[in-house]
Amino acid sequence: MMKRTKLAVAGAALLLTPLTVGAGHATAAPAPTQALAPAACEIGGPHTDFRGTTIHMRNKPGGDHVGWADQGDCAYWYQTDSGPNVQCQDGSRTAAWQLVQNKRTGVVGYVSACYLG
Repeated sequence: MMKRTKLAVAGAALLLTPLTVGAGHATAAPAPTQALAPAACEIGGPHTDFRGTTIHMRNKPGGDHVGWADQGDCAYWYQTDSGPNVQCQDGSRTAAWQLVQNKRTGVVGYVSACYLG
């Protein structure tokens, strides 16, 4: 029974292999290879990039941690709210908190405006 199953699987594989015919003989066509590039963030409108690494996403401005974001993750923006002042890496301060969705992870949460591109 095992031998019959192996033969059936091998036969099915041959039937499903695409063939090309040329110069009097058939050969198996190589499988198409396609590299999947990560989707680019559509900058502008409601999309922007996160700036920095291991950025905390929170349930409310300055609230509890709900997820992480990193440089290169794409953020879909929903709204801006006020919250605790945060000192940005460039030395400026802001009380603006953005409600965004991290498109890579799907997490929705607040991030200080310091960390959005």
